[in-house]
Amino acid sequence: MTNEIDFTMPITKSGKSQTVFPPPWYYGVTYIASHVKLEGADNVIPSFMKTDGEGWVYIAEFISTAEANWDYMYQEPDLVQYMEGAIGLKVEYKGKNYLYFPFMWVDKDWALVRGWLDGYPKKIANIRMTRLHPLLPKYNKPEPGLKMGGYVTRGGGVMVRLRVELKDRADSLPLRNFGPFINVRRFASRGDNEDDVYEVVSRQRDESRYGEIWKGEAEVELQGYVNDELQSLSVEQVLGGYYYTLYFRVSKTVLVDKIRKQVEKVIGGGD
Repeated sequence: MTNEIDFTMPITKSGKSQTVFPPPWYYGVTYIASHVKLEGADNVIPSFMKTDGEGWVYIAEFISTAEANWDYMYQEPDLVQYMEGAIGLKVEYKGKNYLYFPFMWVDKDWALVRGWLDGYPKKIANIRMTRLHPLLPKYNKPEPGLKMGGYVTRGGGVMVRLRVELKDRADSLPLRNFGPFINVRRFASRGDNEDDVYEVVSRQRDESRYGEIWKGEAEVELQGYVNDELQSLSVEQVLGGYYYTLYFRVSKTVLVDKIRKQVEKVIGGGD
């Protein structure tokens, strides 16, 4: 059972200084995204997965809180709002399809820590996207012809630059064909006689509900930087652009498998 006092560091007697409060976690998200086919995708996934390069690139604005800190919505909005960008791939693991994210960036430390707890490979970056306002001329609502854009920059490099032009409403997203989420939780041991955490997990949503979904055309630019290997990827085909809103709730992540590195010791130089 989750301990609400010391779910994450720093640990205090009250638990109020935690970086991330325990689940359930609630999310309201606005996305711009693109359905793509990528070359070089095998270079950015673990060796125990396979992919044909079908992918999903998005930039999003998140409003998110834990059950324990709904009051942050008015006490400290900075602790319930963040931006995120990501590159996802449809992968095969043990004969089943999943959605795996080799790259993901956020702009808040607590969003990074929460992601690492569940196996998302988050890094800190600068992320921006087009925002709508109901009273603003031209940019007050999604409609045919509306152009939206965003980018992720980190250090001196552009990770992702995304532009979407909306055409019409859609009933669903191609993501429904990717399969459930699959993540890798990896925490290396730091002492003798300690076990590594090296797990394949799947994050579960208890509730999920889409708002408006719009489809159109997209332009996707991937570059990368010193330790973000996006230069291994190239966009072979852009299959569509999307704007959509989503609500979901998360309370657990399920263990799929444990990865164990087998080390064979050769004694006396024999086979």
